[in-house]
Amino acid sequence: MTTDARMRARLLATSFVGTLAMGGVTLAMTAPEPAEAVPVAPVVEEVAPPEPPRFADVVHTISKGETLGAILPRYGVTAIQGVVDAASEHTDLTNIRAGRDLVFTYERDVPHAVALRYALDEDTTLVLDLTGDAPASSLDVIEYEVATGTRALDVDGSLWNAAIDAGLRPADIVRLSEVFQWEVDFNTELRAGARFTLVGEELHTEGSFVRLGDLHAVRLENDGDVYTAVQYEQADGTLGWYHPDGTASKRPFLRSPLEYSRVSSKFNLKRYHPVLKSARPHYGTDFAAGSGTPVRATGDGKVVYASTNGGHGKYVKLDHAGPYTTSYSHLSKIAVKNGSQVKQGDLIGYVGSTGLSTGPHLHYEFRVNGKAVDAMNVDLPNVEPLPESEMAGFAQVRDHWLPQLDGGKDSGMAVVDAE
Repeated sequence: MTTDARMRARLLATSFVGTLAMGGVTLAMTAPEPAEAVPVAPVVEEVAPPEPPRFADVVHTISKGETLGAILPRYGVTAIQGVVDAASEHTDLTNIRAGRDLVFTYERDVPHAVALRYALDEDTTLVLDLTGDAPASSLDVIEYEVATGTRALDVDGSLWNAAIDAGLRPADIVRLSEVFQWEVDFNTELRAGARFTLVGEELHTEGSFVRLGDLHAVRLENDGDVYTAVQYEQADGTLGWYHPDGTASKRPFLRSPLEYSRVSSKFNLKRYHPVLKSARPHYGTDFAAGSGTPVRATGDGKVVYASTNGGHGKYVKLDHAGPYTTSYSHLSKIAVKNGSQVKQGDLIGYVGSTGLSTGPHLHYEFRVNGKAVDAMNVDLPNVEPLPESEMAGFAQVRDHWLPQLDGGKDSGMAVVDAE
């Protein structure tokens, strides 16, 4: 066979089906299929799961009737008296209040809490270290940057919404209303378009406004009337709000026995009674409020009646200095006793619907020499102005703050001494 013939034979054997005769037997030969590639799994590097945090907090909200002795063992803290003793330098932990929080800190692999935190106020927290042989206490106090600033808020709807929109907190709203609470009933007399302007400390952390500090001067423009007050501390330490002429903003009586509510029925000697279905004089003012709303004494006085009184339901009557008496009807609970003395603003009971009542509200009466008068419109007595010995000091404080209140001086955010 020639060389070319041999090459052609090899090609046929490897590329095509050929036949080879061997003793009469024909063999079929087929070229082999190429082997399939075996997939190779990718190499995955194993990553260890992240370690849990070393410390974790558990918050316990105190329930009504709970005691510290019942709470602490649940978190592995058995040195109850040690905790009380360590905290006693700062507060009495045996008088914990429902609704407040105890924050227990746990450390990984430690079966009991290693620290306990309890807020004393919005700036100060009691910290108890539970890692030593005996608990040790310290105070964690927020450090603020303090600046003096001027803010204004316009009341188009409610004072509450206007203040929140201006960056104030609920506590700040209460403070604002307290400045003029003897002159304006914020339940009934605040009108749309009213404007508050205030000068005071602004507290910041990390450059962000947190809340108001001390207030120095406040102005309220309401329904054509203007009220201005400056805070001043007398030589004996008495702190109060005074008008620019030195007369006190505070008066012997508050306009309203409730901080926030609405008048549902005014003083009216010819009112149609909704229960008796007949004309009957309404000798007081009805304030609609939820059952359980705190009721405060509008002035200093002596409790001369604290019990059930017919259609008035649970009823409290106060006798004040001079010709004045006040009474509070339909209470759900009375918080004072006959013969006790109360101060203006003290809790005397809670709104309810006892007696002749169609729903929760407070019926408030104000009487002069035994005669019922409209508490919302009567001219309330004034208090004595600042003594002459205080007027020079007051004038200096007043003349410092009023230009800023008037906008006559730049009230930028220059930082002042925090102390």
